[in-house]
Amino acid sequence: MLKPNTCFHLLAFFAAILLYFIIQPYNLGFTPDSMDYLEVANSIESGNGITNIKGQIVNHWPPLFSLLLALISKITNSGVIYAGSILQMFLFYAFILFYSLVLRELKINFKLIIFSGILLVVSQVSINFSYFLSEGLFLVLLLVSFYLFLKWLPDKKFKHLFWSAFLCGLFFLTRYAGIAFIACYLFFILFFQDGKLNERVRNFLLFLGLIVLVISPWFIYQSAFEENLGGRKLAIHIIPFSKILDFFITVSYWFLGSALAIFLLICLVVIYVVKIKKSEIQFEVLIKKIYKRYQKAILLSFLFILIYPLFLIVSISFYDSYTPMDNRILSPLFIFILLFITFFLQTLKEHRQMLLLNGTILFLFLSFSSSVFPIYQNHYKNGSGYTKKKWAESQTLNYIKEKNSDIITYTNGIEIGKLHAQQDFYLLPRLSENLLIEKMKEEVSMGEAQIVYLKEVNWRNYLVSENELLEIFKENDVLRFEDGFIIRAFISE
Repeated sequence: MLKPNTCFHLLAFFAAILLYFIIQPYNLGFTPDSMDYLEVANSIESGNGITNIKGQIVNHWPPLFSLLLALISKITNSGVIYAGSILQMFLFYAFILFYSLVLRELKINFKLIIFSGILLVVSQVSINFSYFLSEGLFLVLLLVSFYLFLKWLPDKKFKHLFWSAFLCGLFFLTRYAGIAFIACYLFFILFFQDGKLNERVRNFLLFLGLIVLVISPWFIYQSAFEENLGGRKLAIHIIPFSKILDFFITVSYWFLGSALAIFLLICLVVIYVVKIKKSEIQFEVLIKKIYKRYQKAILLSFLFILIYPLFLIVSISFYDSYTPMDNRILSPLFIFILLFITFFLQTLKEHRQMLLLNGTILFLFLSFSSSVFPIYQNHYKNGSGYTKKKWAESQTLNYIKEKNSDIITYTNGIEIGKLHAQQDFYLLPRLSENLLIEKMKEEVSMGEAQIVYLKEVNWRNYLVSENELLEIFKENDVLRFEDGFIIRAFISE
């Protein structure tokens, strides 16, 4: 029989292979943020530092994800995009493995660990690993720090506290939102850790000091630049009620993401009501037993679930009003909600409530998979974001890719050109920018520039439009395709 750790590794390996199968046809999904990570990683690999194409520092996002992309690209001698696929598969493997190790540390039943790991694989949180984004890295670092912190609580070994703090520093360097979880750790050490006050204060200062040591090089590096390109600035824009509502919708969708899930929940509630009434075990007794047994893990997880949304509300209200309350941003909470559910399942198993146990596991699996599998299927068949099938097979882009001209290219889809034509494009001017339009017109007429217009790019309505371009340039200067057109001088050549 296989050892538990071997089974955990096999489950994690299965998750990584599943991710590879999903992203293999069209690679990872790309968003606007992905393009910034790609640009910074390319800059790092070229030896230009954590900067954009103009040499300006990029500090709107922390640097760790881009640094890892550049490092893997260098080691594997591959492009940054391929390095992203390697990194995300490894991270998904680590995510499932360490979640299993957390449950083992909490003495959860072996079979329940496997079931819980499978639920994690088919949950909404797994979608983060199919995108060229830093959320997967953040989730892994947070989970490993949580695992090491749990190990430190009973044994008080310095190495566990040290590495937990070290990883806290790293996840802050992955996403600034990590400050919310760091605050939870510090609050827990000061008020919930066992021991005398002087010992708690000492551990508090030690934990905080280690984190500061890890993150300080990033701030020192920033000080070397005179211009701050993307630093977040204080501004008052109180979070609208619609975003608070989005929070509850997102969390609900994790568990009730389909009509099947809602139907199964109704059936499960009926079973619970019948079984609890007939059973000698009362629901309140189960909850008290769970809290008593897993008190430390529950308290810390509860702090995460409470403080992180409050942090997001403050951040949206005073720093970044564009932050959405979606699956990508809220995913860290899912880990600890699932942890609470697993505690409940463990208690049901110990009280031999097998119908409730099996019914809950079946409900969660069918609920998760019924909402996630269509997303996986669509990603596999059509890609996601800027790496969608329609862009990979674009006639307009394939023509540009084959010609590989040295001239300037203006377009309404600079991200698409960067990914699929491997060229740096320039954004079309706005209709009101007459001088830029005249400059572009002159460059095109002299054969120094071309215009690539993609009809499927529908998110930049403020740029000069298709009809306006066709009015400005003569018909014989236009090479038409099903998904767009190219304007350049002497196309017949």
